[in-house]
Amino acid sequence: MNNTNTNNLNMGGLNMGSLNMSSIVISTIAYFIAAYYIKRHLEEMGIPKGMTRGMVVFIGAAAISYGVAYLVGLVT
Repeated sequence: MNNTNTNNLNMGGLNMGSLNMSSIVISTIAYFIAAYYIKRHLEEMGIPKGMTRGMVVFIGAAAISYGVAYLVGLVT
């Protein structure tokens, strides 16, 4: 017997597993876009490359990515 409704993933005709996957995909795309624009903005400001600038880019892009994932979770 093939039971595809394991762990209550299929609720109301929507596959909750695929909704979580869409959140991961969209937030990953948002991370790379945010990292690109933050890095470009810091280069325009004349801040030299280094560990501090790398951490600013990483933390800023990660924060935006988490925000996008939260919003996708609210919408879906």
